[in-house]
Amino acid sequence: MKYFSSTIFQGIILGWVASVLIFVSVVFVGMWGQITEFNVVWDLRVGLFLTAVTMTTRILSFIACFMMPAILAGMLVLNKILALNGSGAMINLLVEASVTRGPLCTLKACFISGKTRILAIVIASVLVWQYTVSLADLYLHITAIGRSQQLPGLMVPSARSLDIAKNCSYDHFGTCSVYLRGMTNPGKALKIYRNASDTLQIWNNDDGIYLLQTSPAFTSYAYSGSGILLKPSCEPISRICNLKARYGAMTNYSCPESLWYASGNTQVILSDANITSEIRDLNTGTIIALNPLHAIITVRYDFERTSKYDSEFVREFHGAQSILLHCQILTSIVEYVVTLGSLKSLPLGNLTNSQQFAFGVASTQGEMLHRAVDDVEYVAHNTGNSTLFANAFAQQWGAQAAIAGFSSGAVEANGKGSGEEYGYVLEVVKEQTVAPLSAVLIYVIIITFPLFIFSCVCLFSLQNNTNWILEFISTPQRLLYQALFKEHHNDDACSKSLSDQAMRIKEIECDNEEPSFQVKDLLTTQNITMNHS
Repeated sequence: MKYFSSTIFQGIILGWVASVLIFVSVVFVGMWGQITEFNVVWDLRVGLFLTAVTMTTRILSFIACFMMPAILAGMLVLNKILALNGSGAMINLLVEASVTRGPLCTLKACFISGKTRILAIVIASVLVWQYTVSLADLYLHITAIGRSQQLPGLMVPSARSLDIAKNCSYDHFGTCSVYLRGMTNPGKALKIYRNASDTLQIWNNDDGIYLLQTSPAFTSYAYSGSGILLKPSCEPISRICNLKARYGAMTNYSCPESLWYASGNTQVILSDANITSEIRDLNTGTIIALNPLHAIITVRYDFERTSKYDSEFVREFHGAQSILLHCQILTSIVEYVVTLGSLKSLPLGNLTNSQQFAFGVASTQGEMLHRAVDDVEYVAHNTGNSTLFANAFAQQWGAQAAIAGFSSGAVEANGKGSGEEYGYVLEVVKEQTVAPLSAVLIYVIIITFPLFIFSCVCLFSLQNNTNWILEFISTPQRLLYQALFKEHHNDDACSKSLSDQAMRIKEIECDNEEPSFQVKDLLTTQNITMNHS
């Protein structure tokens, strides 16, 4: 019990336990984190991480306070100091520096002479270490940042594939006939065109335009299914087809053989799509729809006098302007995966001949065609550039308008798959803390190695038998009081209560086995001698 009641022995045990725990914690935290480039990442909210750092800093600083008696006693042994000689003021200053560790009184104690100077320097070293740990803590607080990472969670199977009508025939009653396909549901087609459908969505990507199922209603990390990919393109052909205003209501064109000898009058209708890639086989009585789909598009706008148009725009006698476009759309079926807003697809094949025919007829539906023409009118009037106009029109008509008309009749949102091929992955948002590797290493080195060195010095305290004065000047009770109420005296870093107490001491008699020690009236006594056999 004698050893367990000693503050020196307590400091030895506490120092080594703290050193081992810090070492184990550093290894564990290092294994838990991930090093990416020059940063360390932990799957922990930044607030909790910084709170843990602050608690570690405060706890280690408090442990150093309780280790002080053992550290001082260990230094006595290392320097083979058997007797402390000095004046009462020196000893009193050492007491104040040991208990309060105030910068002012610790600095004064470092300049006193005698054997107490070495102990004062040790106290100053502990004080400097505490301030250094606080600075490293502050640096880590400033540089550490928090971020959220989206990660995949549970996989939920779902039959997420488009169901495209397969029994397309060419009679009036077939699923994909002229009368039962295309704009059979104008409201649904308009929603798809505006990308406001609850079941289908149009996805514009660099490699084309996709018709996909809408994303799940809840937040998902990824979802997959099958869809349709369209690669549209248009080019102005007014000059190739010799589009000219003849007389009256005649603005005729006649295209060469490469464009299937298409011809007509642009003033017959405001906008028209003439599909030229459908070939009727008289022997079998069927229509072969080529892929890609080809069409000659007639577009008419009112003439804007303040705009300048290139030669592909032809002025009619009645004041309007016309332009011819040759457009083509390459269609295919794809399998897709959307991960965090990024789409990747793999080809699954082309539409069947009948499906391609149904798509071509849907693309000629007047209502959707007129919407596409209206939506790109600003390009024609504002730029007057036929190439820019053709590109803009290809996106609006070649994909959105055509696919909206096609999907309103021949495409369903939910395929009847087995539910195993496609599905969605729930999203898990994980909070992370990112700190620079340099800040982490500085903090770890500062809190680990000095504390380990102090613990090694404590071991030598077991060889010292004259540590009673250190027990007195550095009792845990006083250290605890100082840690809790260190701002009690704001005008002086040294504790005034200890100075007042020293001035009131008249006589102290201490016996340590055979040696004896007496201090008489510190107001008049100039020297205190400590003898140890």
